[in-house]
Amino acid sequence: MKNPVPRIIKTPVIAMYHDDRREELTIEVELSDVKDENITLMMHENSFYIKAFSETVEYLGSFFLDGPVDPEKAVAANNNGMLTIKVPYKEGFTCARFIHVD
Repeated sequence: MKNPVPRIIKTPVIAMYHDDRREELTIEVELSDVKDENITLMMHENSFYIKAFSETVEYLGSFFLDGPVDPEKAVAANNNGMLTIKVPYKEGFTCARFIHVD
């Protein structure tokens, strides 16, 4: 029987950070109660799109990345509602500059 209550649409909570050598980007996406088969992930050089759903929630979002990555080498794993994506930068994190904060 179909659930008579419509799904709530949400933007997922994400965190992005690079490794100490600035060669790989890690993206963590919170997708509570979502099964692997209900996740659509599309990655581009400078962005990614995600659509995922559970019985009560539909997650949608498009996000820009902090530098060009190689989407062909991206890997993703869903572990208890936390989708972790790892993707190497195309040229490392070379375009970034440290900024002094007063």
